[in-house]
Amino acid sequence: MKNLSLLLALVIPFLFSNCKQADADGDVTFAKQTFESLARGNTSVADDIDWETFTSLGVPVGQRYVTFKNDAERADFTNSFITQFSSSFRESGGSADNFTNWKVDSHDETHTKVTADSSGGILKLTVSERDGKERLSAIEVIKQTICPSPTFRCNEPHEYS
Repeated sequence: MKNLSLLLALVIPFLFSNCKQADADGDVTFAKQTFESLARGNTSVADDIDWETFTSLGVPVGQRYVTFKNDAERADFTNSFITQFSSSFRESGGSADNFTNWKVDSHDETHTKVTADSSGGILKLTVSERDGKERLSAIEVIKQTICPSPTFRCNEPHEYS
């Protein structure tokens, strides 16, 4: 019995850590599917976005959303946002298929940051939980700097003559 107690004491923490990893892996799937729906302009994705806190490319969309007085105004706003986001994304040459290597960048009790790579930079999506439901709360893009040559250090100051 003593050995069983010792064994359980050692195994239980690993079981819970695997649950957290499974949650984070599920967040990758959720983030990818949500972004792909948003990029396609699928307005049903509105239910998967945390509109009250949502930021997109540095714009605090949620601040505008909370000013609307009723559900009809909020629905008009969210549908317009989704349509415009999708149009802008496609017109700039974007395609959800261009993103690869989807993975968890960081994970804590309230947020999971998911990243995906593309030739133009890194997409960073934040998945949050509100009212027991996971939702997309932020979209960021980190542009990649392309260096002119392997010996050129892009992140250091340079003098040009």
